[in-house]
Amino acid sequence: MVTTSFLMMDGHVRNLQGHIERLMSAAPATSQFLDRIVSQLRETPGKVQASITVESNHYNVELRPPRNLNSLVTIDAHGHRDERRHPEIKGLDKAWQNTATASSRRQGADEGLLVDESGQVIMAINASLLAIKGDTVFHSTHPRSLPSVLEPLIIQYLQAQGCHAKPREQGFNINDLRSSEVWLVDSLAGIRQVHAWIEYGSKFLVPEVRPVAAFVPTFSEVNDYLWKTAQQV
Repeated sequence: MVTTSFLMMDGHVRNLQGHIERLMSAAPATSQFLDRIVSQLRETPGKVQASITVESNHYNVELRPPRNLNSLVTIDAHGHRDERRHPEIKGLDKAWQNTATASSRRQGADEGLLVDESGQVIMAINASLLAIKGDTVFHSTHPRSLPSVLEPLIIQYLQAQGCHAKPREQGFNINDLRSSEVWLVDSLAGIRQVHAWIEYGSKFLVPEVRPVAAFVPTFSEVNDYLWKTAQQV
């Protein structure tokens, strides 16, 4: 089984092809359902949150009103030891991720972090992370990071604006994250920016002065670009 989810606005999806490829790579049976899936999406007007699940002989398209998500988020700095059993496939570890997210929210955070046995940050519980410092955008290529559908598009755009991209094969050090501008990336919310950290029960706001080069676009500007280039179903 594999799941992909995204926000669809007036029949447009940010990197629709990337979602199809995610389904196809984990569930080749997707090919026999693809026409019906696309047809169902085309018949859906307005702004919706779509979730597509494919198993060996079955598929399901779930459409619901989108959730209201804050564009500025607070992160629980105390990472959760990653216990996902299938980190490379979206959807199979949803129950465990929901439990970890609930734990971080009890601390007053919107989202938490996944860490490996050495304490390196793999990704957020439900999103990938980009850390921008100076003219460089750092991205996790940790073996347990789930490939993001939107992240490659964002990195390509930032490179076109003059940024350098640098992978972090061992994930992020929490101190590096705390000294960078950090973006959470997922296909439902797009890009959200970290504006505060929760640590030992206290909330620490991120300084207003951006630690990035003057030419680096804001997360809002990149979100606008993603919608301008969204694919029509």
